Amino acid sequence: MKRLTLLLSVLAIALFAACGEQADEGTQAPADGTDEAAMVEVTITNGLELWDIYFILIDPSDETWGEDRLGADILTPGESFTVEIEEGTWDIMVEDEDGDTYTLWQVDIGPESYQWNVTIDDMDSGWGEDEFSEPQIIETGEGSTYIAITNDLQGWDIYWVYVEPTDAPFSDDLMGSDILFQDDQLIVWVDPGTYDIQVEDEDGDTYTLLEAEVDAAGFEWSVTLGDMDPMSGDEIYESVSLETGEGIAPVTIVNDLGAWDIHYVYVDPSDSPWGEDCLGADIILTGSSEITVWVDPGIYDMRVTDEDGDTYTLWEIDVDENGYEWEVTLSDMD
Repeated sequence: MKRLTLLLSVLAIALFAACGEQADEGTQAPADGTDEAAMVEVTITNGLELWDIYFILIDPSDETWGEDRLGADILTPGESFTVEIEEGTWDIMVEDEDGDTYTLWQVDIGPESYQWNVTIDDMDSGWGEDEFSEPQIIETGEGSTYIAITNDLQGWDIYWVYVEPTDAPFSDDLMGSDILFQDDQLIVWVDPGTYDIQVEDEDGDTYTLLEAEVDAAGFEWSVTLGDMDPMSGDEIYESVSLETGEGIAPVTIVNDLGAWDIHYVYVDPSDSPWGEDCLGADIILTGSSEITVWVDPGIYDMRVTDEDGDTYTLWEIDVDENGYEWEVTLSDMD
């Protein structure tokens, strides 16, 4: 009887030891001795004002670019996108609707959340991650004074530059194979006199300055979007006023886009879907042309579409008997 008791005791001890080993194995730390990496939120805000963001890439700095984080979504101006990543060193790139890129290299993402408000000033200018590019200065011509032309178009490169005396037509391009990127400057050496100046950007839009007086002190022109020509070639657009609709309240929409024609106009009650285009076969040309849509007093949504397909929308506008006037500018772009 003692031998049976002893045998049972030995078996119990062996079974307990085996279970203890299994329990220890189940609670062991990972074989590589590492802990799970902490996750951090990275928020990217579209501060481009007029351009949508189509792609967002966020990848470790020691790896190649991976998949687009936005997928089928689009980040419109003012919207934000947030993603969780591990702490570490990352490269971040966004690409807008025009294909322009904005890149941050080797960003140290620590335990705190990280935010990037992407603006036009962040646009890449063509240099690599290990290079830094300062604005370039290009010189051409001969003379005792100068005309300095600076690209301040906030995203569009200048491909062609023409400078001629006012009594002569534009002839030879002064840029040759060079390009003026943002903040780049072209210095044209000339003799004192009166000159016409024209530049043309990558989209073919022109910016013209006529009868610039250039004296011994020189002349400087910082070309901005506000300088864009409202006409093409020798065609001059006269202001046109169109009218349509029935009602007692006039909704007047004025094209103040500077260089883009308006092809579609919609004015509909806010509680209804968009209806028919009010313009029909007409176009509101550049040069402050306008359309007046007569409606009954009420709450209306208004939308116009320009020649490039860009839209400009006002929501829930209270239109009384005195009507409403909307001067559509580039700052109204959706």
